[in-house]
Amino acid sequence: MAGVAGAPKFSFGQSNESGRQKTFIKVFMRGGADGLHLFPAVGDDWYYTHRPNINIPRPDSGTEHSAYNLGMLAGDNGYRGMNPNLIGLQRIWEDGRLMVAPATAMDDGGRSHFDNQRWIGTGARNNIIDGYLNRYLQNTANPMHPLRGAVLGKNGLSTEARGTLTIPVVQAASSFDLRNDNFCTTGGCEDNQLTELMHLIASHEVDEAGMSAEVRENQVIMLESIAEVQNSSMFDVPAGEAGMLGLNYSNSDLGRGLRLAAQLIKAGVPLEVAALDWNVGWDTHANQVPDNISGVGDRSFGFNQRLFQGANDFLTFYLDMSGSGNLIDDVVVLVGTEFGRTVIENGSRGTDHGKGSTWFAFGGPTVGGLAPDITTLDPAALFQNRFVPTATEYRDLVAEIMVRHMEMPVGLVQTVLPGHQFFDHRLFTRTATA
Repeated sequence: MAGVAGAPKFSFGQSNESGRQKTFIKVFMRGGADGLHLFPAVGDDWYYTHRPNINIPRPDSGTEHSAYNLGMLAGDNGYRGMNPNLIGLQRIWEDGRLMVAPATAMDDGGRSHFDNQRWIGTGARNNIIDGYLNRYLQNTANPMHPLRGAVLGKNGLSTEARGTLTIPVVQAASSFDLRNDNFCTTGGCEDNQLTELMHLIASHEVDEAGMSAEVRENQVIMLESIAEVQNSSMFDVPAGEAGMLGLNYSNSDLGRGLRLAAQLIKAGVPLEVAALDWNVGWDTHANQVPDNISGVGDRSFGFNQRLFQGANDFLTFYLDMSGSGNLIDDVVVLVGTEFGRTVIENGSRGTDHGKGSTWFAFGGPTVGGLAPDITTLDPAALFQNRFVPTATEYRDLVAEIMVRHMEMPVGLVQTVLPGHQFFDHRLFTRTATA
């Protein structure tokens, strides 16, 4: 609440016109993910020329660590493949629910981690404005609930979520509480009395108008949201096919975040937007594919194992939501990064800061297949002869999700993404299953 120290300003509104709660989950690959390593251009000889030591073998190479063949759904005559460590995404792809945008960037961005992470988060080349997810919440009126937005699975507040409205940061449902050692009894903080004391204070009827009353009301709302997050833990076990296959979420930032999102959505919490991180060690200046491992699919190398783990977390979430009343139709997950890497490998078996990278999305109205892509890695066709050029502007992905999936009026695009001229690629036009 503006003007009152320590009092959060919450957002309230009216029900979604569709009658079904829609959720947009943005996952950030912080560090500059190499899109050519995630979805390599296996049909391009230039790819193998540029990356003699760190390439992923073609699907038909017969080697143990070859790329996964995306098949006819790709519609690109075999130009793109998929990193074998992302095998968890195969099911989503084959179900026709995974969209891959292999040449996506903030077209007016730079190659500084700090600048681009801020600009990607604010939706404009501007360091001081609110994050675009926060601006979305400020300018739309949907469920009457303080948990319309959340940062899940990690400790810090994401740039996308920063701003006027208070968005809670929840690392895990069991630890989302108010803690103060002065209010712990001899039994420790399991029976922390601070939460109960706040409930007691807030419950007293005081004949006060104005700010004090609003602070007390917000205090009750905050406490109720804490209880709601904690109560959602009853939905901890993945549902449907995910449970039958024995899949579960990892204890990584991504795994915790997706688990929390699934719990809240299954519990009926009207979560509209959530910000998560997928941390693999994306800043691969050296040893992207070390010379002392058997190949790119060797999971004794931590980077490969974390890729594999993250893809399994996405698969677990996809099947969990699909097995919970087909909630996957109401959720879009968008995964992106601040920039890609150089097309040409460096002298340390790595890649340096670049431009275009791979973003991907699944769920909701996502149309499976490839977004606009490049057709060659010939240096003459690259940006500045060494970077993947932009075929898809990331703000067009965000805008289309917000307009088509979240039912945001198209007239709000330039409010949420200042100055952006929205181009509709029609990548999110799939009709929900019955």
